[in-house]
Amino acid sequence: MLLSMARETILWPSAAALAAMMLGFLLRDARFKPIVSALATGAGFLVGYTLIYGNFAFPPIEAQGWLPALLAVNFLVFSFDDLAGFSRKIRIALQGALSISGSALILLPLFKTGFPALQLAAASLLWFGLWIVLDGRNGPVLFLVAAGNAIVSATTGSTMLGQLGGVLAAVLGGHLAFNFPKSHIPLGHAGTAVAVTILASLMLIGHAYAETALIPSLLLLCAVPADFLGKHLGRNRKNLEMLICGALALIPVAIASAIAIRSYLAQEY
Repeated sequence: MLLSMARETILWPSAAALAAMMLGFLLRDARFKPIVSALATGAGFLVGYTLIYGNFAFPPIEAQGWLPALLAVNFLVFSFDDLAGFSRKIRIALQGALSISGSALILLPLFKTGFPALQLAAASLLWFGLWIVLDGRNGPVLFLVAAGNAIVSATTGSTMLGQLGGVLAAVLGGHLAFNFPKSHIPLGHAGTAVAVTILASLMLIGHAYAETALIPSLLLLCAVPADFLGKHLGRNRKNLEMLICGALALIPVAIASAIAIRSYLAQEY
Protein backbone atom coordinates (compact mmCIF):
# COMPACT_ATOMS: atom_id res chain seq x y z
CA MET A 1 0.00 0.00 0.00
CA LEU A 2 2.84 2.39 0.87
CA LEU A 3 4.53 1.70 -2.47
CA SER A 4 1.26 2.35 -4.28
CA MET A 5 0.83 5.66 -2.43
CA ALA A 6 4.42 6.63 -3.23
CA ARG A 7 3.84 5.99 -6.93
CA GLU A 8 0.62 8.00 -6.95
CA THR A 9 2.02 10.85 -4.87
CA ILE A 10 5.62 11.16 -6.05
CA LEU A 11 6.73 8.92 -8.92
CA TRP A 12 4.13 9.43 -11.66
CA PRO A 13 3.44 13.14 -10.95
CA SER A 14 7.19 13.88 -10.90
CA ALA A 15 7.70 11.94 -14.14
CA ALA A 16 4.91 13.90 -15.87
CA ALA A 17 6.30 17.22 -14.61
CA LEU A 18 9.83 16.32 -15.69
CA ALA A 19 8.68 15.31 -19.17
CA ALA A 20 6.94 18.67 -19.56
CA MET A 21 9.98 20.55 -18.21
CA MET A 22 12.21 18.91 -20.81
CA LEU A 23 10.17 20.66 -23.49
CA GLY A 24 11.64 23.91 -22.24
CA PHE A 25 15.05 22.97 -23.64
CA LEU A 26 13.52 22.75 -27.11
CA LEU A 27 12.19 26.30 -26.99
CA ARG A 28 14.38 29.11 -28.24
CA ASP A 29 12.00 31.89 -27.23
CA ALA A 30 12.60 32.55 -23.52
CA ARG A 31 9.10 34.01 -23.13
CA PHE A 32 7.59 30.53 -23.39
CA LYS A 33 9.78 28.92 -20.73
CA PRO A 34 7.71 30.13 -17.72
CA ILE A 35 4.63 28.74 -19.47
CA VAL A 36 6.35 25.36 -19.78
CA SER A 37 7.06 25.53 -16.05
CA ALA A 38 3.40 26.22 -15.31
CA LEU A 39 2.37 23.42 -17.66
CA ALA A 40 4.73 21.03 -15.87
CA THR A 41 3.35 21.97 -12.45
CA GLY A 42 -0.23 21.62 -13.62
CA ALA A 43 0.36 18.39 -15.53
CA GLY A 44 2.21 16.78 -12.65
CA PHE A 45 -0.52 17.71 -10.20
CA LEU A 46 -3.34 16.53 -12.48
CA VAL A 47 -1.66 13.14 -12.90
CA GLY A 48 -1.56 12.76 -9.12
CA TYR A 49 -5.09 14.13 -8.76
CA THR A 50 -6.37 11.57 -11.28
CA LEU A 51 -4.64 8.66 -9.56
CA ILE A 52 -5.67 9.71 -6.03
CA TYR A 53 -9.12 11.28 -6.47
CA GLY A 54 -10.05 10.75 -10.10
CA ASN A 55 -13.36 12.63 -10.13
CA PHE A 56 -13.87 15.21 -12.90
CA ALA A 57 -17.62 15.78 -12.51
CA PHE A 58 -18.94 19.25 -13.30
CA PRO A 59 -20.26 20.80 -11.19
CA PRO A 60 -18.00 19.03 -8.70
CA ILE A 61 -19.40 16.66 -6.08
CA GLU A 62 -16.88 17.78 -3.45
CA ALA A 63 -14.80 20.92 -2.91
CA GLN A 64 -11.56 19.40 -4.24
CA GLY A 65 -13.38 18.78 -7.52
CA TRP A 66 -12.90 22.47 -8.33
CA LEU A 67 -9.11 22.10 -8.46
CA PRO A 68 -8.76 21.19 -12.19
CA ALA A 69 -11.00 24.08 -13.26
CA LEU A 70 -9.27 26.62 -11.00
CA LEU A 71 -5.89 25.38 -12.16
CA ALA A 72 -6.88 25.68 -15.84
CA VAL A 73 -8.28 29.21 -15.51
CA ASN A 74 -5.22 30.51 -13.69
CA PHE A 75 -2.90 28.82 -16.16
CA LEU A 76 -4.61 30.43 -19.15
CA VAL A 77 -4.86 33.92 -17.64
CA PHE A 78 -1.31 34.16 -16.36
CA SER A 79 0.29 32.41 -19.32
CA PHE A 80 -0.98 35.38 -21.30
CA ASP A 81 0.60 37.58 -18.61
CA ASP A 82 3.99 35.89 -19.10
CA LEU A 83 3.72 36.42 -22.86
CA ALA A 84 2.21 39.89 -23.08
CA GLY A 85 3.20 41.38 -19.73
CA PHE A 86 0.27 42.77 -17.72
CA SER A 87 0.77 46.00 -15.85
CA ARG A 88 1.24 45.59 -12.09
CA LYS A 89 -2.21 47.05 -11.37
CA ILE A 90 -3.97 44.68 -13.75
CA ARG A 91 -2.03 41.69 -12.40
CA ILE A 92 -2.90 42.52 -8.78
CA ALA A 93 -6.55 43.10 -9.68
CA LEU A 94 -6.72 39.69 -11.40
CA GLN A 95 -4.98 37.98 -8.50
CA GLY A 96 -7.46 39.55 -6.07
CA ALA A 97 -10.49 38.62 -8.17
CA LEU A 98 -9.33 35.03 -8.68
CA SER A 99 -8.46 34.62 -5.00
CA ILE A 100 -11.97 35.68 -4.00
CA SER A 101 -13.73 33.62 -6.67
CA GLY A 102 -11.61 30.53 -5.92
CA SER A 103 -12.34 30.80 -2.19
CA ALA A 104 -16.05 31.27 -2.88
CA LEU A 105 -16.24 28.18 -5.11
CA ILE A 106 -14.50 26.00 -2.55
CA LEU A 107 -16.74 27.29 0.25
CA LEU A 108 -19.86 26.96 -1.93
CA PRO A 109 -21.39 24.05 0.08
CA LEU A 110 -21.34 26.26 3.19
CA PHE A 111 -23.53 28.84 1.47
CA LYS A 112 -26.46 26.40 1.80
CA THR A 113 -26.61 27.07 5.55
CA GLY A 114 -25.74 30.78 5.50
CA PHE A 115 -23.15 33.23 4.25
CA PRO A 116 -19.67 32.33 5.59
CA ALA A 117 -18.47 35.93 5.43
CA LEU A 118 -15.60 35.59 7.90
CA GLN A 119 -14.25 32.39 6.34
CA LEU A 120 -14.53 33.83 2.84
CA ALA A 121 -12.74 37.06 3.81
CA ALA A 122 -9.95 35.26 5.69
CA ALA A 123 -9.44 32.67 2.95
CA SER A 124 -9.38 35.26 0.17
CA LEU A 125 -6.95 37.50 2.07
CA LEU A 126 -4.52 34.67 2.86
CA TRP A 127 -4.74 33.30 -0.70
CA PHE A 128 -4.11 36.76 -2.17
CA GLY A 129 -1.27 37.53 0.27
CA LEU A 130 0.49 34.25 -0.44
CA TRP A 131 0.18 34.90 -4.16
CA ILE A 132 1.52 38.47 -3.99
CA VAL A 133 4.52 37.56 -1.86
CA LEU A 134 5.62 34.52 -3.88
CA ASP A 135 4.67 35.68 -7.39
CA GLY A 136 7.44 34.75 -9.79
CA ARG A 137 9.80 33.58 -7.04
CA ASN A 138 11.85 30.46 -7.76
CA GLY A 139 13.21 29.76 -4.30
CA PRO A 140 12.51 26.90 -1.88
CA VAL A 141 9.85 28.65 0.23
CA LEU A 142 6.85 27.54 -1.83
CA PHE A 143 8.15 23.96 -1.90
CA LEU A 144 8.74 23.85 1.86
CA VAL A 145 5.30 25.28 2.68
CA ALA A 146 3.69 22.77 0.29
CA ALA A 147 5.62 19.90 1.89
CA GLY A 148 4.69 21.08 5.37
CA ASN A 149 1.04 21.38 4.39
CA ALA A 150 1.10 17.80 3.08
CA ILE A 151 2.35 16.58 6.46
CA VAL A 152 -0.10 18.71 8.47
CA SER A 153 -3.04 17.68 6.27
CA ALA A 154 -2.21 13.97 6.38
CA THR A 155 -1.71 13.87 10.17
CA THR A 156 -4.43 16.22 11.42
CA GLY A 157 -6.97 16.34 8.58
CA SER A 158 -7.41 13.98 5.65
CA THR A 159 -5.13 11.33 4.17
CA MET A 160 -6.36 12.18 0.69
CA LEU A 161 -5.63 15.89 1.13
CA GLY A 162 -2.23 14.94 2.50
CA GLN A 163 -1.56 12.91 -0.64
CA LEU A 164 -2.68 15.72 -2.92
CA GLY A 165 -0.46 18.09 -0.95
CA GLY A 166 2.37 15.60 -1.36
CA VAL A 167 1.85 15.63 -5.13
CA LEU A 168 2.26 19.41 -5.20
CA ALA A 169 5.36 19.21 -2.99
CA ALA A 170 6.90 16.51 -5.21
CA VAL A 171 6.30 18.54 -8.37
CA LEU A 172 7.68 21.75 -6.83
CA GLY A 173 10.64 19.85 -5.40
CA GLY A 174 11.40 18.54 -8.87
CA HIS A 175 11.18 22.06 -10.28
CA LEU A 176 13.54 23.31 -7.58
CA ALA A 177 16.10 20.60 -8.31
CA PHE A 178 15.76 21.16 -12.06
CA ASN A 179 16.62 24.85 -11.64
CA PHE A 180 19.49 24.56 -9.14
CA PRO A 181 22.07 26.02 -9.13
CA LYS A 182 21.11 27.84 -12.35
CA SER A 183 17.54 28.66 -13.35
CA HIS A 184 16.72 27.00 -16.68
CA ILE A 185 12.89 27.04 -16.66
CA PRO A 186 11.68 29.82 -14.30
CA LEU A 187 8.37 29.57 -12.51
CA GLY A 188 7.02 32.88 -13.85
CA HIS A 189 3.60 34.39 -13.14
CA ALA A 190 1.71 31.42 -14.59
CA GLY A 191 3.71 28.85 -12.63
CA THR A 192 3.17 30.73 -9.37
CA ALA A 193 -0.52 31.11 -10.16
CA VAL A 194 -0.93 27.36 -10.64
CA ALA A 195 1.12 26.40 -7.57
CA VAL A 196 -0.44 28.96 -5.21
CA THR A 197 -3.95 28.08 -6.43
CA ILE A 198 -3.38 24.41 -5.60
CA LEU A 199 -1.71 25.13 -2.25
CA ALA A 200 -4.26 27.70 -1.06
CA SER A 201 -7.16 25.50 -2.20
CA LEU A 202 -5.86 22.46 -0.35
CA MET A 203 -5.30 24.47 2.83
CA LEU A 204 -8.80 25.96 2.63
CA ILE A 205 -10.44 22.59 1.93
CA GLY A 206 -8.59 21.10 4.88
CA HIS A 207 -9.80 23.75 7.31
CA ALA A 208 -13.34 24.04 5.97
CA TYR A 209 -14.12 20.34 5.65
CA ALA A 210 -11.43 18.14 7.26
CA GLU A 211 -10.71 20.14 10.43
CA THR A 212 -6.99 20.42 9.74
CA ALA A 213 -5.15 21.78 12.79
CA LEU A 214 -5.04 25.58 12.78
CA ILE A 215 -1.81 26.34 14.68
CA PRO A 216 0.50 24.23 12.47
CA SER A 217 -1.09 25.76 9.36
CA LEU A 218 -0.48 29.29 10.66
CA LEU A 219 3.11 28.33 11.44
CA LEU A 220 3.53 27.23 7.83
CA LEU A 221 2.51 30.70 6.68
CA CYS A 222 5.21 32.14 8.95
CA ALA A 223 7.75 30.62 6.53
CA VAL A 224 6.67 32.95 3.70
CA PRO A 225 8.59 36.08 4.91
CA ALA A 226 11.81 34.05 4.63
CA ASP A 227 11.70 34.85 0.92
CA PHE A 228 12.16 38.57 1.61
CA LEU A 229 14.87 37.99 4.21
CA GLY A 230 16.78 35.64 1.94
CA LYS A 231 16.65 38.12 -0.92
CA HIS A 232 17.98 40.89 1.34
CA LEU A 233 20.69 38.83 3.05
CA GLY A 234 21.78 37.06 -0.13
CA ARG A 235 23.04 40.32 -1.65
CA ASN A 236 22.04 39.35 -5.20
CA ARG A 237 23.93 36.04 -5.07
CA LYS A 238 21.22 33.61 -6.19
CA ASN A 239 22.66 30.41 -4.73
CA LEU A 240 23.29 32.03 -1.35
CA GLU A 241 19.84 33.62 -1.45
CA MET A 242 18.19 30.22 -2.01
CA LEU A 243 20.16 28.61 0.81
CA ILE A 244 19.24 31.37 3.26
CA CYS A 245 15.58 31.26 2.20
CA GLY A 246 15.50 27.51 2.64
CA ALA A 247 17.18 27.58 6.05
CA LEU A 248 14.90 30.31 7.41
CA ALA A 249 11.71 28.79 5.98
CA LEU A 250 12.60 25.33 7.25
CA ILE A 251 12.38 26.44 10.90
CA PRO A 252 8.61 27.18 11.09
CA VAL A 253 7.84 24.34 8.66
CA ALA A 254 9.75 21.84 10.81
CA ILE A 255 8.03 23.10 13.98
CA ALA A 256 4.58 22.91 12.35
CA SER A 257 5.28 19.40 11.08
CA ALA A 258 6.55 18.27 14.48
CA ILE A 259 3.42 19.60 16.23
CA ALA A 260 1.15 17.86 13.70
CA ILE A 261 3.00 14.54 13.93
CA ARG A 262 3.04 14.69 17.73
CA SER A 263 -0.70 15.34 17.77
CA TYR A 264 -1.26 12.39 15.41
CA LEU A 265 0.85 10.04 17.52
CA ALA A 266 -0.94 11.16 20.70
CA GLN A 267 -4.29 10.25 19.14
CA GLU A 268 -2.98 6.87 17.98
CA TYR A 269 -1.69 5.88 21.39
